[in-house]
Amino acid sequence: MKKLAAILLALITFTPNVAYGAQGDIGYFGGTSPGYKLKSVAEAANPNAKPVTKYTLPYKENIYLSGKAVSVEGTIELKPVEIDFTENPIGSYKESYIITAESDDGTSQIARTVDFNTNYIYDAGTQQLTKSSEITGWTETVVVEGITYTLDQELSSFSKSLLEDRAPGVNYYSGDIYYNAVYTDGAGGDNNVTMQVDARVYGYDQAFAASEVQRRNISIDTGTNQYYIEETPTYTTYRDMLYSSNEPQAISLAGNYKEIARGSGIIQYNVLLGNDELQPEDAVGTIIIEDSPRLEQLPIPYLSQLMGHPAKSDIERMYSMKVFDVNPRGFSANQPVTRGEYIEMLVKALQIPIPATDDKKNPLPEGLFSDISIEHSLYPYAVAAYNVGLIQGGSVNPYEYLNREQMYVFNIRALGLERLGLGADSNYTPFLDDSKIADYAKNSIYAANKLGIIPFDGGYIFPDKYVSYADCAAFLNSYFDYLRYDLQKDYNQYMLF
Repeated sequence: MKKLAAILLALITFTPNVAYGAQGDIGYFGGTSPGYKLKSVAEAANPNAKPVTKYTLPYKENIYLSGKAVSVEGTIELKPVEIDFTENPIGSYKESYIITAESDDGTSQIARTVDFNTNYIYDAGTQQLTKSSEITGWTETVVVEGITYTLDQELSSFSKSLLEDRAPGVNYYSGDIYYNAVYTDGAGGDNNVTMQVDARVYGYDQAFAASEVQRRNISIDTGTNQYYIEETPTYTTYRDMLYSSNEPQAISLAGNYKEIARGSGIIQYNVLLGNDELQPEDAVGTIIIEDSPRLEQLPIPYLSQLMGHPAKSDIERMYSMKVFDVNPRGFSANQPVTRGEYIEMLVKALQIPIPATDDKKNPLPEGLFSDISIEHSLYPYAVAAYNVGLIQGGSVNPYEYLNREQMYVFNIRALGLERLGLGADSNYTPFLDDSKIADYAKNSIYAANKLGIIPFDGGYIFPDKYVSYADCAAFLNSYFDYLRYDLQKDYNQYMLF
C-alpha cells in the first residue's frame, strides 16, 4: 500500500491486508481444473463468511512417460492459507496438493501428494508480493498402461517462484516453475526415467473472474528414448449474469437477473518428439474439463419511473448486484453521482475488504480524511479504498459530483493498468477534445481507450461532464463485462497454440 511511513506504522495493526497463500487451482504438474467458484453476491455481502480451508476440484492431466499423451481424470485437493502480509510482511506458510486420477479404461493412474514450504516477502512501496516455494514432501506413483513408475524423492527436485502485483481491484501474478522428476524404470530396466519441466506461469484473480495459464516445456529421458512435449494448461472461472423473464402473466415479477458461476479448464498439447508408434493425428490435442454451474437469483426493485428509459436494464443490473442502493422510490436516472457514492460502488462491486465498524480490538483508524468523520456512513468504504490504494488520504470530496475523467481514473487505477497509457501521444488520440483532459487523467484515459472500455460520442469524450446514474450504470456494466470476459483473453485464448 502506498502510504506515508508514519501513517503505515500507525495503521499496521488496524488494516490487515489478507491474501490467500495459494494460486494453484490447477496445480503445477500440467493438469487443469475448472477452478474454485468465486464469491456470489450474497457471500460477498456477508461479513461473517468464514474463509475456505480446503476444497476439492475436478481434475484432468496427461501422462507422457510412454512417449504419447495418456489422459487421466480425477480430483485435486487444495488447502489454501490466509496470510496477513501487512502485519507480517515477511513470513512463510505451508501448501498442500493431493491429486488422484485414472484413465477411462483403468490402465493408467496418478497418485500424487505434494507439500511445499513457501516463503514470502511483501514490498509495501510496490505493493508486490514475492513467493518462493520448496518441496518438503513429494510422493508419486504413476501407472501408464499397466506399467508402474515410482518417484524417487531424493533424486527429484522442484522450485517454484511467483511474483504478485496487487492492484486495488485485481491481483496479478507471474512466475516460473522448474522441476526434475526421477522415476524408477517401470519396465524393469536399469535406467531411471527422468522428466524435466520448465514452465512459465501467468494469472490473475478478482471479484468477477480468475484465470491462469502455464506454458510448459517437458523433456523425458527413459535411458533408451527421449521425448519432448509442449503443453499449455489453463483455467478460467467467472461470474456470468443473465436476465430471465417470467412466463406466467399473472405474476408480480416480470423477471429478474441471475448470476451463474462457471468454470472450465483446457490443456492443449503437442508431442514434438514421441515414441515410434505415435501417429501424427495423436501428437496434437486438446483436453477440456468443466464443472456444474452455481446459480444465484438476484432481485430487481420496481422502478416504474424507468419505463422506456434506454438505461433501464443497466440500472436494474446495478441494483441486482447491490452496487446501487438509492431508495428506488426516489431514484432519478439523471441525478449526478458523487465521488463518495462512486467510491462506495467500486468497493462493493470489486469486493474490497471493508473494515468492521464494531471491532474493538481493531477499531477504525481516525484522522485519515479531513472532510469525512469516522461516524460518516462512507468512512469504512473510504478506509477500504485507501487501504488498497484506490484513493489517497486527505480530502475525499465525497459530495463533489463525479465527472468522466475522474471515473476513468478510478476504474483504471482499480485495474492497475495505468502503464498502458504511458507514452501515448496526445496528438494521435481519437478524442477531438483531448486538450480538455486534465494532465493527471491522460494516462488512465489513454489506457482505457486501449482496453476498449471507454465510450466516446462522435469523437468526443467530454472529460469534464458530470456522470449521471444512467451514465454510471452503462459505464460500469461495460467495465464489469471487461472484468468478467475480456481480461481473460490475454491469459488463455491468445496464449493457446
